[in-house]
Amino acid sequence: MAAKLQIHTPYVLQTLPRPLDGPDRPGRYHAGEVFGQKHGCKRRKRTELAVAVDGVAVYIYDVLSSQAATSYLVSPQSVFTCAPYSLRWRPASSKTTTRYTYVSLSTNKSSSVSAQREIKLFKEETSGAGTTMAAPVSRALHCDAPIIHIFASSPRHSPINVTGGESPNNDLFAVAADGTILCLNGETLEERWQTAPSALSKELLTSSKTGLHVDFAQLTSAADVVDGMFGGRSELFGVFQEPIHREGFNPDFLVVITSQGSSHSRHLHLLALPSEREARQTNDERLISVFVAPFPAEAGQTQFQLDVRSGTLQSLSGGAIATYGFNNGIPRLENKLQLPELASFLRLSKTSVLAALGDSFSVYNPIYRSLQATTPLGSGETAESNGPVDLITYLGGRELALGLRGANLIAIQIEAPKNRNSKRGAEGLLTDAIRRGISRDPSHKRKRVRADIAVSAVLAEPLPGTSDEAWLEWQSKSAKADELLGDNDLRSWEELLAEVFRVKIKPSEVATENGVLANGTASPTQPLEWEWPSSRADYSRVDRRWVFYAIGRVFAWDQQSQGSKTSRLVCRLPESNVLNYLVDAGHLSTSNIKSAFKHEVREADEVDDFLGEEVPTLLAQVDPTMELLVGYISGTQLGPTELVASIKLLLRSLGLFEDSFKFLQARLTESGEQGHDHENEAVNRALDRAEEELEITEHYLGGHRTRGLGVAFSKLGACPAGATVRSLRRLFRVEEIIGLMNVLRAELIKDGWTTRYLDRTSADQDEIDAPPDGSIQLIADLMSRCIDSVGLAGWMASDTMLAGSRNQEDSADFFSQFQAEVSVALEGVMEAVRLQGALAETVSYARRARKAYVESTKGKAVSMHLTEELPLGLKTDSRISAERVRSGGEIVPRSSRQIGHFVGKKRGVYSVQRISEETLLGGGGAAAVRQGR
Repeated sequence: MAAKLQIHTPYVLQTLPRPLDGPDRPGRYHAGEVFGQKHGCKRRKRTELAVAVDGVAVYIYDVLSSQAATSYLVSPQSVFTCAPYSLRWRPASSKTTTRYTYVSLSTNKSSSVSAQREIKLFKEETSGAGTTMAAPVSRALHCDAPIIHIFASSPRHSPINVTGGESPNNDLFAVAADGTILCLNGETLEERWQTAPSALSKELLTSSKTGLHVDFAQLTSAADVVDGMFGGRSELFGVFQEPIHREGFNPDFLVVITSQGSSHSRHLHLLALPSEREARQTNDERLISVFVAPFPAEAGQTQFQLDVRSGTLQSLSGGAIATYGFNNGIPRLENKLQLPELASFLRLSKTSVLAALGDSFSVYNPIYRSLQATTPLGSGETAESNGPVDLITYLGGRELALGLRGANLIAIQIEAPKNRNSKRGAEGLLTDAIRRGISRDPSHKRKRVRADIAVSAVLAEPLPGTSDEAWLEWQSKSAKADELLGDNDLRSWEELLAEVFRVKIKPSEVATENGVLANGTASPTQPLEWEWPSSRADYSRVDRRWVFYAIGRVFAWDQQSQGSKTSRLVCRLPESNVLNYLVDAGHLSTSNIKSAFKHEVREADEVDDFLGEEVPTLLAQVDPTMELLVGYISGTQLGPTELVASIKLLLRSLGLFEDSFKFLQARLTESGEQGHDHENEAVNRALDRAEEELEITEHYLGGHRTRGLGVAFSKLGACPAGATVRSLRRLFRVEEIIGLMNVLRAELIKDGWTTRYLDRTSADQDEIDAPPDGSIQLIADLMSRCIDSVGLAGWMASDTMLAGSRNQEDSADFFSQFQAEVSVALEGVMEAVRLQGALAETVSYARRARKAYVESTKGKAVSMHLTEELPLGLKTDSRISAERVRSGGEIVPRSSRQIGHFVGKKRGVYSVQRISEETLLGGGGAAAVRQGR
């Protein structure tokens, strides 16, 4: 699925003071980034912005709080020549922080004809005791051209300050417009060294080396240059005696782009800025020209943005953004994006560029030439807030882009796709650019073009599957249907769709009563009546293209609804049989609607949630009796959003929801109700009569709505709990969720789950039907989701609202009654479980007894021979245990030999006695007894 980038509406962070005009140009604003660094750590960009206002002051703004953190005043005659540079330093040994803010000024004094150029340092220390402002330090500069860039170097290793780290101990580099580069001490602004413009022009191959102008300069590290611009090949930098490493020897580098007006050429310079210790390895050279490469020149003023670590350079000239990659330090053009009315741009990532156009902000993918997201710029109310936008910086951690528009400092929130784990690492895929491409620059044509064949002729060829007979038949029928619908012949249009959907049409009664027309057909104004099958399973399977066609003709996408910019779904044919068919056959699902309006919903946000709310509301408007909505719930596969929206509509139609504005109105007008009792008496009587008529109507219409509510509850219980909770929070207010819980409590009582089994009377058992076994689980799940959707803050707010109402006892009674009902229901469930166990044992015993009796009767009869002798007598000895007790009480198992020995010893004498007949009759005589062992 394609990622969806979202640009929020830009907002104003701060309105800047008006700058003072200079002697030769109007006053301007200069904005720069603010950096923070801790001793021993890497320098990072802070969520602050330094803004210099000509003739006024330098402001440090906190972006998150939209307030000025500090400010430094300047004289009214001072004009800033470039953006300020601010560094917030924190030592490792203390909590005291020091802010260094460097500015370049050009001051016009009345006693001097020419302007005086100077560098000024504003130093500010902040500790637990408070903020201490040091006196500003100024240093006059002796150079012919104004300063256009200033940078602070990385901390220098000094033998004086090695372990403390109380100061950053850095140098300040200033680059003039003519190529002059100065190095100043970061604390005292004392000049360390200065190079002439010839240091840059001596490496050029052009014949004329005059008129050099610096177009762009950026400070970076040698390791970033090696990895990003030279592919990790550090052997090219043989000017140093030790290898370059990110954690070791890593001097500062200055990337400079220069141009020459006479030859219309540009060059890219890589300049090394070693420290004093590093300079000893290169014969004490302060500025080392490491690499020079030609750069393509563009006509007009050019803006540059360089990301050294990724090796990407982007330039803006003539309304086009050109992206360059580096191959061994030589820039190569990769792509070019032509955009009309382009004022400025910001690099978000390698595959995303934020562009400020004349009336909008847009994010483009320069690799695949696609538009990812856009938002209108918005017009200001004053002249200071109009004009083009100058984008300044992008805060990747906060996903905020900052810019200047007139006198306003604005912020643009850019939200990353929600379905991506990483914020921007996974963007730039080809799937994100599908159907979002932009047109190419007409000046850049292909080198090889076939004769008399357009470039897009391949796209005009039929796709696979679109040239067979079925496709042609569908195209002809759909064209015919559109023609009938365009002629407003709804009867013929419905006849055609009934044939397509294989639904029978009832014969017209007008034709038999009033006769037929001259051509033998019925009147075209007579509406058709379709014969609906008795079950939804009887509907025939149809081509999905016809389903999409029917949805696209019955519904429409209204782009302007009640002055809102968001789209809205409307029904154009509310009384059509096609609408009833789509609902009853289950074709009106969210996925089908999205497929039918795929072009309209492509750029819409949260389409599933929007359609899930719109479709039930639209069906309720078409059919106020809710029959259409109940059929939609029963026959369509729905998600939690559609089900929650449908439940809300059904509960309101049944009068189980009370609108919140009535409750608020009752509280606001509580004191004034007594004075209007006489005036509202007649109105109340009329309302009572209307309510009686409504109750009679609802008596006949409430049955199917109640059934639809039960079906919706059953389907909602099968949905995931997390999605259900989110839908309840989005569509229901807190008081409505409590009302839904009251409905579930009523269902709990109605089904008899809160009534003891032995407390029921015979009359109650005859009136109440047995509820389904799964209803208690469904009610419990829905109640749990309602409680989760309200949340702790919602319950506290609801409790406060109930406590402040006229019925103060409701605040305490709700939870007590709810707890009592749940406890009784739980007790009933436990009793049912115990009763089920007892009955299960009884039933199991009865089944085993019956089975044993049946098996006992299956045996065959055995004939026994009767004799005068009595049967032999036998006896069973006691069983010998398998264990024995040894001396000491230890229990050990008996061996097989021991068990056999004891069996042999216990075998008794087997005797047979002959009993004579005389003995039985009581006569004398000896009885012969035979004994054998």
